[in-house]
Amino acid sequence: MRTLFGIAAALVAAICFMPWYLQPPDTVESWLMFDGVCNLCNGFINFVADGDSQRKVKFGAQQKHMELLERVGAPTDLSTLVLIQGPNYYVYSGSALRTLALMDWPWKALSAAAIVPWPLRDFVYKLVAASRYTVFGKSDECRAPSGDFAARFIDFVEKPDADPIAGGGSAL
Repeated sequence: MRTLFGIAAALVAAICFMPWYLQPPDTVESWLMFDGVCNLCNGFINFVADGDSQRKVKFGAQQKHMELLERVGAPTDLSTLVLIQGPNYYVYSGSALRTLALMDWPWKALSAAAIVPWPLRDFVYKLVAASRYTVFGKSDECRAPSGDFAARFIDFVEKPDADPIAGGGSAL
């Protein structure tokens, strides 16, 4: 009974503490880079967009931002989500858990899985990632976001066709 109580107390503490611990300072943006042709990755991006009412996370397809990934020293082999927060980047389970910590409740509570040792978490992550195309499928090209969802992407431009010379405003 005492062991069960200890486990429950540790889980409650992790649910309360981990989301706060895994978030960056308020002034640091979070950019989640994903494999734009992976259906599992696209599903996760949709899940995050729907569960992040404060719009803390911005998105970018890795295929379109390889130079950025190289600049921060992150992997460019499409094997993992990459979460960039200021000068830091996170991969594998760390990127997913830190992203979950930025979401609304109850999804934020899932970041408590960070109490599991990272080698075990990353082993499971890599196992799923290795078969993601086989199980979930793959698109021929990166999906082009539209509407309000498009504004969540790091390469979003408000009026891409505006002509600054003709007085239509700046495209940048």
